[in-house]
Amino acid sequence: MNLPPSLRPSSANTDRRQFVKLALGTAATAVALPTMSGVAAAHFPDQLDIDVEPGSERNRVGTGEDGRTTVAVRATTFTDRDGERVTFDPTERAVRYRFGTTDLLANGGGVRPVDDGVVENVDGDGTDDLVLTFPTDGAGFTGDETSASLYWERDESGEHGYAGSDTVELPDDTSPSDIDVLNYALSLEHLEHAFYRDALASSGGRFSEREVERSEVAQYFARPTLRYSTYQQFEAIRDHEKAHVEALTTTIDDLGGTPVREAEYEFGYGTVPAFVATAARLEDIGVSAYAGAAPHLSDPDVLSAALSIHSVEARHASYFDTLNLRRAAPDAFDTARSMAQVVPLAKQFVASE
Repeated sequence: MNLPPSLRPSSANTDRRQFVKLALGTAATAVALPTMSGVAAAHFPDQLDIDVEPGSERNRVGTGEDGRTTVAVRATTFTDRDGERVTFDPTERAVRYRFGTTDLLANGGGVRPVDDGVVENVDGDGTDDLVLTFPTDGAGFTGDETSASLYWERDESGEHGYAGSDTVELPDDTSPSDIDVLNYALSLEHLEHAFYRDALASSGGRFSEREVERSEVAQYFARPTLRYSTYQQFEAIRDHEKAHVEALTTTIDDLGGTPVREAEYEFGYGTVPAFVATAARLEDIGVSAYAGAAPHLSDPDVLSAALSIHSVEARHASYFDTLNLRRAAPDAFDTARSMAQVVPLAKQFVASE
């Protein structure tokens, strides 16, 4: 099919490394990693003896939506941070594990085992080990990692426990999974929802309904019914973005992934017109990002849901274009932006570390 240049997805060559690392960079790591890295070192010391893909010298990890990785957790005796000798028997501990890249685990992410595991003696030493199976889609692998980590959480808070690591080998042909793409979209939805939430007084933000209605932006409308519903339109858009965050989070959870978390943002607007101008920019980024990322989705149901969000984002963009006295649809075709093009635009709103 011969598409016009503006409809050709410019993200066609985007690889898994961009989706995983840049999505985390936009949403989660900007805030969480600097905080969690010290916690990880203090509360998840690398003391457990684990074996990724037991019985294999290469420890080759399969990626993609159907990928699975087995990890054997061996009984381990060590000295804890209080100087006490601890024997960790995985067959007698609660199954509270997370698996993935070290950075992702330190950020509170990682994948959970598909079940409670199997007890067997994998290395023939006469001691039972716990063999767990993890989905690797959502574990944060980009294709260039040489090690993986496992966290055991002491309690449900996920803040204390032990860790183990092992070398891994990943295939050269790793490509972005649906979870990777959805986390990328979620990072942008977090950004948009925070923008509207923090601006409107009804959600603890800056501008009151009276300020919005008296602004030069609202006075663009001659009809009172339009002018005096401007604030409510902003609230509706805020609620749409919140719904998008919740839907994407649930979908990623359902697919076995770990949703990225909201970062801290700096938007820099001081007036209602400046807020509206920034909103138009954010919505434009979101619309083009969905258009660029959608071709990477493989599940038809997930693609359909993503496109339903894309069309709503386009309506938001059209509304703010009108408030900015710009033509809502100046061209017959919109341009799809690649991940590499979108992330610098989004990162300008992420607070510095």
